[in-house]
Amino acid sequence: MSVFANKLSGFILLLVAGILASQFQPASAQSSVDAVIHFVEGTPSDTDISYNVNAYVSVVDGAGSPVNGLIAGDFTLVEDSQQVEIGGVSAADEPISLVLLIDTSGSMSGSGITAAKSAAASFVTSLGAEDRVAVVTFNDTIATVMDFTTDHQSTRDRLSLIDATRGAGTCLYDAAYQAIQMTATVPSGRRAVVLFTDGVDETASGGPCSANTADDVIKIATEGGTRTPVYTMGMGSKVDQNSLKRMATNTGGRFFYSPDPNNLDTIFRELSDSLRSQYLIEYSSQAGPGSHTLAVTVKSLGAQDTDTRSFLLPNFPLRLSFAEPAEGGEVTGQATVRAETFGQGETIESVVFQINGATVATVTSTPYEAQIDFSSYPAGALTIEVIAQGAGGIELARASRSVEVIPGEAVVVVENDPLKFVTDNLVFILGGLLLLGVAIVFGAVMFVRKQNENRREREWKEKVEGVGELTSEESSGGSDRTVDSWEMPSDAYGRLTVLASDEDSVVNQYFDILKDRITLGRKVDNDIVLPKKDQAVSRHHAVIEERNGGLILRQVMDKDESGHDKFPTYGTYVNENQLRNDEEIILKNGDEIRLGRRLKLRLEVGSRLGDDKTYDQFSDDSMETKME
Repeated sequence: MSVFANKLSGFILLLVAGILASQFQPASAQSSVDAVIHFVEGTPSDTDISYNVNAYVSVVDGAGSPVNGLIAGDFTLVEDSQQVEIGGVSAADEPISLVLLIDTSGSMSGSGITAAKSAAASFVTSLGAEDRVAVVTFNDTIATVMDFTTDHQSTRDRLSLIDATRGAGTCLYDAAYQAIQMTATVPSGRRAVVLFTDGVDETASGGPCSANTADDVIKIATEGGTRTPVYTMGMGSKVDQNSLKRMATNTGGRFFYSPDPNNLDTIFRELSDSLRSQYLIEYSSQAGPGSHTLAVTVKSLGAQDTDTRSFLLPNFPLRLSFAEPAEGGEVTGQATVRAETFGQGETIESVVFQINGATVATVTSTPYEAQIDFSSYPAGALTIEVIAQGAGGIELARASRSVEVIPGEAVVVVENDPLKFVTDNLVFILGGLLLLGVAIVFGAVMFVRKQNENRREREWKEKVEGVGELTSEESSGGSDRTVDSWEMPSDAYGRLTVLASDEDSVVNQYFDILKDRITLGRKVDNDIVLPKKDQAVSRHHAVIEERNGGLILRQVMDKDESGHDKFPTYGTYVNENQLRNDEEIILKNGDEIRLGRRLKLRLEVGSRLGDDKTYDQFSDDSMETKME
């Protein structure tokens, strides 16, 4: 009995000791931090061959509250497995551009939509004066309620008018995809998409509602030109928390959850705190253009966390610099000046060397160097300039260098001894002959290239049917004819007028639709060939065809380089509503059609067509899609 008592008392002592030890554990042992890299942006340096990189990072503790007051010593940066020196850490106070994406499906009716509008309005109030916000709603359809604006009062007014649509589905992924595309138009700086929903991606009768998937959303949000963090907010028990978390985590956003409408104000405040308490971490990168990876480790509250994000460094713009002489170097008599280029830009046609504004040498091919006689310049400081010129003498880049001229003997040509002159200057004569040969070859190559460009231009113009353009006499006032006043042929189904394009010369030109089926795209085998500069337009982009007295628009399914079927990468829009991949839409007079990002056409219906018809008036047989 005494042995049992001894063991029992020992066990009790150990238990008590354990409880006491747990009570006196340091707070740091129980604390935690969570670091998130929201966005990484690199821009070429103006002074050397490097990039200025900005990383936007937030840090929260175990309770989800922002951790403020961190300094450079609390962070470690590793770029592509190499630690880099931090240039500075500060509060990220530059403006942000946000797309507020709100679910208005049938399940949001009642208290859900009321609470969401109220919380969203309070969130907009918390934004800074220079922060830009856009509002988009989604159910079966996606609608832009307000484009990017700093007018927060108007935004709140528009939010108050939003309502749920009973019986409507939830095209969640298509809405997120379109919102990310909107941010691609925003200049460099902070940007984000805030997605709020109470359900999953499905139609009212069940089944997926979106043509896109969560993976498609993550992909476009992490690509080069559209890198955008997505903050996801789920309400209620029906949301797919795993999918919302994955979209947020993989794009650099955060996931917030509210079990019911009563907590929406709280999670919108947490979102506001997260956006307003981000750190801006700056460093200089020596990496080359292309994709890279940045890992940020933070140590705080006795704990640490690491997050990793991929980012893209753009190509360097064209730069010009002196290779010789050195800055402040001494020159005398005949001396070599040489310039070097790096980066990408327009083709260099020539490099000009100038002294005191006067051209002393012009070089049309590499190496960009010349021999200059400095004996004709007075002793002392002298500035040499080098200018890279493109087609038509347009200046592409410029650099300058200061040198010190030292007195020396002038170059003298002895006219009565030509043999001596040749032997003394043999290197220069041979060099001149070599440069002349190179110039002749270069000129021949440029001539052939110009001939090819002219031939391709003629083919393009010959391919375009019915293009109207004002002559110089008409545009100068000699005639009252404008694009709007030209009559459309009586046998035309309609006319497409170019409203916007990356090729300025085609704006206000028009294409008459004279056939019952026409194709549009950048490739020359289309009926309407669109400018090569509009790179966001696919080679075979869309088809317009007449059916039962109406015009039908659909996208073309083409083959990519791997032979797989694909629809236009940057989409097709009618009055800024995006077509689904296999969707057909009836066009109406005055509709605006956008192909890709910027090419925009306006439709004018011709007299050859009958009265406008509704979609229901088309038979099933007439709506069969003619896919290529």
